Amino acid sequence: MAEKMLVVISSYLLMTIYNLAKVKKMALRDKLAYGATVIASIYLGIEYVGELGMPVLHDLASWLFKDLAHPIVEYLNKTS
Repeated sequence: MAEKMLVVISSYLLMTIYNLAKVKKMALRDKLAYGATVIASIYLGIEYVGELGMPVLHDLASWLFKDLAHPIVEYLNKTS
């Protein structure tokens, strides 16, 4: 677990140092998109380090789009 924490923390530290000047110059829309990406990656980093069994983004996307995707899959299975 300590090795995983070291990898995640060093990755975020390097990412922050590299992007700090660039983020200051970004437009608000770009900052929001960057922030959302960082928040998602922090969530996945916590899941990776802690092995908590929390729902990952794939599970969330599956839950959100299952009703939409089901008719599409049925249609594709009928035509093939």
